[in-house]
Amino acid sequence: MNATSPPTSQPRVLFIDDEPRVLIALKVIFRDHYEVVTANSGAAAIEILQAQSFDVIVSDQRMPGMTGIEVLREARRLQPKAIRILLTGYSDLNATVDAINEGEVFRFVAKPWSNEKLRATLASAVEAAATDAPPLPADAVPQADTGSAPSSAVGVLVLDPDEQTRATLKGTLGKERPVYCAGSLDEGLNLMSTHRIGVIVSELMLEGEDLPLALGALRRHDPSLVAVVLTSEADAQRAITLINQSQIYRLLRKPVSDQLLRGTVNLASQRFTTLTKHPELVRRNEIELPTEPAAQTVAVGMLARIKRLLLRQTA
Repeated sequence: MNATSPPTSQPRVLFIDDEPRVLIALKVIFRDHYEVVTANSGAAAIEILQAQSFDVIVSDQRMPGMTGIEVLREARRLQPKAIRILLTGYSDLNATVDAINEGEVFRFVAKPWSNEKLRATLASAVEAAATDAPPLPADAVPQADTGSAPSSAVGVLVLDPDEQTRATLKGTLGKERPVYCAGSLDEGLNLMSTHRIGVIVSELMLEGEDLPLALGALRRHDPSLVAVVLTSEADAQRAITLINQSQIYRLLRKPVSDQLLRGTVNLASQRFTTLTKHPELVRRNEIELPTEPAAQTVAVGMLARIKRLLLRQTA
């Protein structure tokens, strides 16, 4: 652990991992570009975070005593402006969901990592951390309502192929804000072309659609949009993709209580309002473009489709 590095003008990065060889490798890779501090446990990292500030915090997930999620959750409280990245070498759905909902990670990076990929991810994180604006509120997943939304609340788009589910969600959310329902992405885009919608509440499984790519394209079109995904069939890799390529706000597993859903959407609406007022903050939630050529082609086509449908009725 190195907690006494002298101050420099370089961005400051804290790496946390219980394997000494990993910390050595990370320091060698990044010491020419950043001021690198390392911690070999979650407890050691918390001590450092209480005494020093950082631009980016990178933690391994699987560590004895304190997991990466627990470290990043506490880091979010201590230093909300720092960008958080999770290194993970295995697929654990619970850990991934917690990383989204509690740690609000910027990226997941798979171990063993590609040096080129990690360099690019860290560069994006450092750029996001340099945003000259207050950090977004450190909202925890609410266990109850956060209060009634104002009458001027932005609209919510519910995307779900099941009509009964759409009706239920509209009944749960519709007392506090305008709620628009669609059974397909195209129906939803038509509604977005004519209504002010800031929050999307979507079922993960939309027939014929790749939801991470669709949400990613929507956020490229309007980076202020905030997405909440509901699912009963999540897997860790798909959840990771939802963060890296869509930057969703929350992933909630069904069944979801009415209180939790209303509270989450209230917070999502507040986040949309904040992003609208401070557009520079969207850099802290920038999405990662797919790296595979086939996925890139699909993503480009998805964005073109979204623009065509959204602009059709406003032209």
